[in-house]
Amino acid sequence: MSTQTLNQSLIRFREYQREVFLDRTTGVEVLHWSRQIGKSFTLAAWAVDRLLTRPGRLVTVLSNSRDNGAEFVLKCQEVCNMLGVAMESADLSAGIEYENMRFEVTITVKGRRGRIKVLAANPRTARGFSGDLILDEFAFHEDSNAIWEAAEPILSSNPDFLCRIASTGNGVRNMFYRMATEGKFKVSRVRRTDAYRMGVKIYDANTRRPITPDEARAQAMDKTAYDQNYECAFANESGALLTQELINEADYDGGVICEQDWSERAVEILRAAKGPLYAGCDVARRRDFTFVPVGEKDGSSLLVRACLRMRDMRLPDQKRRLEVVLGLPAFRRIAIDMTGIGLGLFEFTEESFPGKVVGVDFSTSVEITQRIRSEGRKAPRVRVTEAMAMNLLGYYEDCRLKHPVDAIYRDDLRKPERITTPGGRVSIAATRDEAGHADHFWGNALLCEAAASEPAAGLPPSAPSRDGAESWSRRAARRYRSAA
Repeated sequence: MSTQTLNQSLIRFREYQREVFLDRTTGVEVLHWSRQIGKSFTLAAWAVDRLLTRPGRLVTVLSNSRDNGAEFVLKCQEVCNMLGVAMESADLSAGIEYENMRFEVTITVKGRRGRIKVLAANPRTARGFSGDLILDEFAFHEDSNAIWEAAEPILSSNPDFLCRIASTGNGVRNMFYRMATEGKFKVSRVRRTDAYRMGVKIYDANTRRPITPDEARAQAMDKTAYDQNYECAFANESGALLTQELINEADYDGGVICEQDWSERAVEILRAAKGPLYAGCDVARRRDFTFVPVGEKDGSSLLVRACLRMRDMRLPDQKRRLEVVLGLPAFRRIAIDMTGIGLGLFEFTEESFPGKVVGVDFSTSVEITQRIRSEGRKAPRVRVTEAMAMNLLGYYEDCRLKHPVDAIYRDDLRKPERITTPGGRVSIAATRDEAGHADHFWGNALLCEAAASEPAAGLPPSAPSRDGAESWSRRAARRYRSAA
């Protein structure tokens, strides 16, 4: 049966699958594909085709887990059933442990027995093949560099040996990232958005109704992970100030997130708080969010009880919403971003609630904090944003901050990155997208500053903060009053 007949009448491939399946000449091809768009089926069909067109061929598949290995065998069986080809499969594993995995698919053509061996991915098995090679979910192979180092000489020894390497992304510290980005190999890159245009359906996890890729991403709780799994991005954890693990530890199933105005439930929760309340306010007028997290303090820890997101709202209206929480009996202090447009909100709120409002000018510098000094920094002063960001990082690392689970919240927390220039200057940068400019991150940082800026009992307001440097929000507020 010709490939053309097989392709069109027996196995209906989508365009991106067909291109990979029909390629019988490229030595190494890298498939950087979204999840759930037919990657394993395409590779299984390619492997079966190698046995059918080259009787007696050996195709070795290195898989990252026993479950994935067994699934690959089932895909091979599905392909053979569609083609009406007789095949045998066997589990030849020495035990149930992943390291001992050895599945085998056998197809006999013209009296010659071809095999597809599915083995655990490690450098030892990579040295043992002789024929074609498939590295399945290669970004998730342990010691992927050593596996490729072992496999490459065998592939180079025979021009008829072909290799297919497939995976979704898994950060940037693995051989798959290098092979998919350095331009040395042919790359087939298919995002979920691309597959959707070619007919791949996406369904809402709850309602099960068909949705678009944009709708799926909007629903994703972790957009960085979504982009890596479905849109062929590579997540770079090394640059993010707050890692997924730190954010996961801070999530809790409580609290309320309000849009545009406080809900009755949020106000009730804040009124019922047993500890003192503090808040941060990252200010925006258009495009970005004004974000106000309100936390209850317990010792040195903060539990975010309620949050308010405001967008495209006049500053007088924002002030009226701040007054709702600033007037609560348990409320102690709010730190407001007084940079640019925020100066007006700070000024009028401070006038209405003297003693409860401090301002932070993000464009200023402050004395180096103890935490930054302990990392080896020699400069006597640092940017306010770096000091605040590192202080917030300490809250997360010490598990002293908890906040509600929310997709926009989580995504915003991942935006700031710590960037060091060749000259040694450190800055905190945050990407901007449709969800804002790290408004939730800076709202949390301001909340922590508000809670830390309360002077110790009996000490004057100018007393040093707990890390040995005067609170930068108190200095900013004092400078503002002097200028006025």
